[in-house]
Amino acid sequence: VRLILRDRTRLAQYRGRGGLQLSEGDTTSLYPLPAETPEAGNPIRRLVLACKSYDAEEAIASVAARLEPEAEILLLQNGLGSQDAVADLLPQARCVFASSTEGAFREGDWQVRFAGHGFNWLGDPRNPALPAWFDDLHEAGIPAEWTVDILTRLWRKLALNCAINPLTVLHACQNGGLLGHLAEVHGLCTELAALLRRCGQPQAA
Repeated sequence: VRLILRDRTRLAQYRGRGGLQLSEGDTTSLYPLPAETPEAGNPIRRLVLACKSYDAEEAIASVAARLEPEAEILLLQNGLGSQDAVADLLPQARCVFASSTEGAFREGDWQVRFAGHGFNWLGDPRNPALPAWFDDLHEAGIPAEWTVDILTRLWRKLALNCAINPLTVLHACQNGGLLGHLAEVHGLCTELAALLRRCGQPQAA
């Protein structure tokens, strides 16, 4: 496993910290994963694209020349649209879409705190066959399910983000703080459910 960072500045900052710090409860561990920039020459067989949706196309373009034929890419973006855009750029690769309810937040550069157990749904709208590596997730203790209807999951995740993110900004709180604003949450969820039904997504609603 190795990290591909945006540029040499970020690579130097990462090396200066000595690795990626992950915290869960009272336990903090440092993982000194090897890291490189997109220009490194080694080929990529399997890629986890872990960036914001608005950076996905630029990120994948920066490493596209390094992808092996029939490479596999796991897309961790929320929302809709960026996954198809990446898949369209790489017709020779297999792009697996993911929707996750795992919780984490960044405490600082290279410092991530695990915030809550969730679940992960994976799927490929263009190829419903289970990837050969899927069982490795279970062996690693990562709760996951393969679904042929990943788009419904992504619609639902989009709606959840539309309900949660604006309110956490308005109230300057983390997700759990919304328990103190349930009337607003309920009102927004009711509106979003109606919108999803109009968009042909009754299951997500």
